[in-house]
Amino acid sequence: MEEVLRIQKLKEINNYDEPRMTGISITFEGDVQTFNAYKIPLEYLIYNKYNARIGSLIKSYEKQYRPLNAEDPNDIVIIEKFLWQSKPDRNNTTMQSLVKVGQQLYGIVTDKGVIIDGNRRAFLLNKIYRDREKWENHNVDHCQYFIAVILDAGADPREISKLETIYQMGEDEKLDYNPIEKYLRCKDLRDIYKFKPTDIAEMMVEKVSKIEEWLQIMQLMDEYLQYLEYDGIYTRLEKREGQFVDLNRFLKKYQRGVSEVDWGYKEIDLADLKSVCFDYIRAQYEGKEFRLIAQANKRESIFCKGEVWNEFLDRHTEKVESVKEKSIDQIREENPDSDFTKLLEARDNDWEEQVGKNLEENLRLSQSRVEDINRADKPLELLTKSRDALRSIDTDADTFFDDAVSILLKEINKISFEYMKLQRRSHDS
Repeated sequence: MEEVLRIQKLKEINNYDEPRMTGISITFEGDVQTFNAYKIPLEYLIYNKYNARIGSLIKSYEKQYRPLNAEDPNDIVIIEKFLWQSKPDRNNTTMQSLVKVGQQLYGIVTDKGVIIDGNRRAFLLNKIYRDREKWENHNVDHCQYFIAVILDAGADPREISKLETIYQMGEDEKLDYNPIEKYLRCKDLRDIYKFKPTDIAEMMVEKVSKIEEWLQIMQLMDEYLQYLEYDGIYTRLEKREGQFVDLNRFLKKYQRGVSEVDWGYKEIDLADLKSVCFDYIRAQYEGKEFRLIAQANKRESIFCKGEVWNEFLDRHTEKVESVKEKSIDQIREENPDSDFTKLLEARDNDWEEQVGKNLEENLRLSQSRVEDINRADKPLELLTKSRDALRSIDTDADTFFDDAVSILLKEINKISFEYMKLQRRSHDS
């Protein structure tokens, strides 16, 4: 239905129909206002494609393909697919409830029929009625309608975004959403609608410090996507939130200056640290393994020990820079008819296949080096470990005869000789 006709139909409902719910208090445009909710045919409404539940999915799709039009039947199918994917298990439960007891919570729509709150419920009602033959034991005629408050004509888009955030991402609601959505919502409220962190904190029932932290984490996420040429494709952040939370915390400590570090790092060193962490995030390292790289803890951090970090960084740079990846534009050009999302997954998988073992080995070597430094005052432990490591070498392996192995054996022999001389001096004295 065209926008002009939707506006007319909703105006008629607001002026002449009997309300289904009355006395609904909503804080809107700076005042607590009282509204009624009406029974609206779903054909008069359209989805809000940037709904907080699916914002990252829609923005990612549009970045990869084209803008979506919530009034186009073909694009509506795509939007509904994302709404279903957002909570498939809960959607089935909600449909059962909508069929048996009907809509219990009111939604909110603009005077143009855009659904501000209740996109998922409206979609499920649409789905139930379209598939009504599947519900043969139930009368689902009521699923043709959506009960909602209709906002006044000419409402300020900025105020609508505020109302949408309050209803969709209040304290209890945001737990039900994809973790990335809250970061993206904060960014949009700041950059598009020019809200301050204090305003956003009030909308989302959070401390101002938490909103500022989320904005910092969102900036790191954007930098990561740019680093990989994935700008705006937020679906590439899935299952990686925890690493960005950790990395943001570590970088803030280093930027303030911490006593745990045993060397004089500079901004360029923090830039290197960030890039290395991005590579390990891409390879989906998490938890203790990921924190080992950058945490501000002298006993358990590679970065805190300058000698270990420089060796780690050199090995990392050599291996990662040896991988030659195709650009995003080249991938598009070579695969014009392929699913771009799958192409990006394949690109990441191919990269990980080429460097994954090197990342793991480098991390393991550096972790062992950190542990050795922490046990520097326990020579018997370290020497026992070194002896056992030397005994485990396969001298039949072809690589045993590499020049690099010969050089290292000479170095080990030299160090052992120096230690023996120290031992003799001690005994002679």
